[in-house]
Amino acid sequence: MTGESGESGRGAELLLLADGAVQRHSAESYGMDMVQEVARLLGSPNIRSTVLGENLTLWHAEAGGGSRGFFRRRSPEANALANRLASEHGSSIPVVAGPAVVSGPMLYGSPYPLDAAEADALAAYLAA
Repeated sequence: MTGESGESGRGAELLLLADGAVQRHSAESYGMDMVQEVARLLGSPNIRSTVLGENLTLWHAEAGGGSRGFFRRRSPEANALANRLASEHGSSIPVVAGPAVVSGPMLYGSPYPLDAAEADALAAYLAA
């Protein structure tokens, strides 16, 4: 699932959902290295993951998370894209506030990024 993927030759990706927009970030790793990248994107070492179906994992900072990294402050407003995605997958997680990251599945206990084709499809779906 990592490495080159699709005709575009792009590698694996993470999708950052923030401020009503989808931002793509390349992912060079999986497992705990990828978790550290997710924490950096979310600006907090205190992150939580929720498995959505068989192919997606939603990551968000826990309440009271830190203020380092990509975002200096967490938005107090609900993340409409993240909450929509969680709801559509039947998740009962509390409302996600602030940025969220979507990755690929958890395989054998390790998280993996999305491949380029999955990232394309999900980004287009969320933009609709």
